[in-house]
This record gives sequence, structure tokens and C-alpha cells, in this order.
Amino acid sequence: MRALVRWHPALMVTAGLMVVVSLFHAVGIVVDDRMYGQSPAWIKPLKFSLSFIVYTAWLGALVHLLEKTSGSLERKARKFGNWIVIAVWAEMFFLDLQTLRGTTVHFNFRTVLDAVIFESVGAIATTLVVINLLLVAVVLKKRAAAPPVMLALKIGTWLLVASSLVGIYMAFPTEPGGWSNDVVGAHSVGADIDHDVTPVIFWAAEGGDLRVSHFIGLHAFQLLPLIAMFLSRWVDCRMVWVLGTGYTAVFLLSLVQALAGEAPFEPSAPTLLAGGAILAGTLAGIVWARLNPSDAPPVPPAPERATEPESVNL
Repeated sequence: MRALVRWHPALMVTAGLMVVVSLFHAVGIVVDDRMYGQSPAWIKPLKFSLSFIVYTAWLGALVHLLEKTSGSLERKARKFGNWIVIAVWAEMFFLDLQTLRGTTVHFNFRTVLDAVIFESVGAIATTLVVINLLLVAVVLKKRAAAPPVMLALKIGTWLLVASSLVGIYMAFPTEPGGWSNDVVGAHSVGADIDHDVTPVIFWAAEGGDLRVSHFIGLHAFQLLPLIAMFLSRWVDCRMVWVLGTGYTAVFLLSLVQALAGEAPFEPSAPTLLAGGAILAGTLAGIVWARLNPSDAPPVPPAPERATEPESVNL
């Protein structure tokens, strides 16, 4: 445990504390019967705190990749990690504050304070993405991981950026009245705020839900590099390209589905057909990558036959 904390003390301690915070949020769901629409008041803070456990632990692992590096690069990475910790706790503070106040964080323009908090959370999220890009740039510059891991990190980072753009899109007005409304922006498409939700995860059961693509894109930043790390025996750069392409296709499909107003678990026939094509293409790509590994050792040249010295006639 101490060895893990040494990866980056602030990030790893934050990951541990977020476990405690998540338990607090889970208790809140049980004892607090307030609802926002069809979702418990504490479900959003719980989702964020659980996400922050994975997020901060993974960033601590990234900094650990530079552990043997001396000089300015490692110091920069550790500074970026400290800034991320500050931003994470600030966002968590606002989420809990608004829940305790009996209101929401996102899309909330009911009062000046609510609007300031919502815009502050948006600025914090944008800052986190920028710092992520800087931290990844440090890791890539130093080539601190194996090529498949670095490639997965690149793809995951671009999906992180794309997911952030989805978040920005959600924050813009969707109703007549624009920025003067009490609620500005939404994650739902084609359904009102009281739309039905699915159990446990509380995604939309009617209408589109942009949170699905937002979630898929955000966690590519952790999932793809971790696959490349822990399955390094089977995952080379070609396999990463296949998995990254399939993952990106799923992200785009979920985004198109949401914008079309389809509930995540009630896909139309075209959506099912596209999903089947993505699955089949990804499986075929996996087979191709396994049969044609990109880092296969080169075939040694055929040994030259030893030539006997010509006899010399005296």
C-alpha cells in the first residue's frame, strides 16, 4: 500500500478518500428520499466520486511511469498531478454542496449562486482536460511506457477530448428563452426532465441520453491503456488500433443514438445493425491482429553456406 501511495501521494490518497466519500454518498441514497426527476438526489455525487477513484488512481500510475526519470519532466508531471487533485476536490465540493442545499449542479440557473456554481464546475472540468493533455504529453515525450501503451494512451486521450466536447454541447440552451431560463442545457434529447430512467445506473429509459457517449469517451482514457498494460502478452500496436477503432465506433454510435432521441436500451433496427457491424468488424480485426502481430521478431536471414577454400594448383 505504501508503495502505491508513493506513486503520487496526493493523487493516491485522493483515490483512497474517494472510496470513503462514495460510501457517504451511498448512505445518502438510502437515508435521503429526495428525488431530482426520477433519480435519487445523491446518485450524481456517487457516480462522480466512484469515477474519481479510478481517475486519480490511473493518473497516479501515469506519474509512476516517470518514477525513474530525473529532471524537469518528472517534476512537471507531479505538479500536474497536484493541480488535478485540487480540481477534483473542488468539483466534488460543489456537487455535495448543491445536493445538501437541495438542488442540482448541472444546468442550474435558478439563482445567481446556482449559475456561478454551474459555470465554475464547467471551468473545473475544462481545466482537468487541459491538465490531462499536458500530463500525457510529458509521458509521451519521455516514452515512459511500451509502444502499445503509449498508442492506447493517445487514442484514449483524444476520446477524452471528444467526450468533453459532448459535455460542452450539453451545457448550451436547448429550450426557447436561451440563457434566461432556470434550466440551461440538458443531457436528455426528446424527453422532459421527469423522463423514466433505468434502475441502478439511472440513464434515460425514454428519449436520448448524451451521458452515455460522455461516459464511454471519458473512460477510454483509463480502459484502453490498462488493456494494453495488463494484456501486454496479447496486445501489440495493431491490436490497439483495432480495439481503439472499435471503441471509437461505439462512442460515435452512442452519440448518434442519443441525438436521434433513442433511449440507450431501446435501440432502433438501424442502431442494432450498426452495433452488430461494429462488433463483427472488431472481432475480425482482433483475429487479423493476432495472426499478424506488429512486433513479431524479424525472420533471420538464411545462413550463408560456408565456402571451401579453392585448391591452389602449384
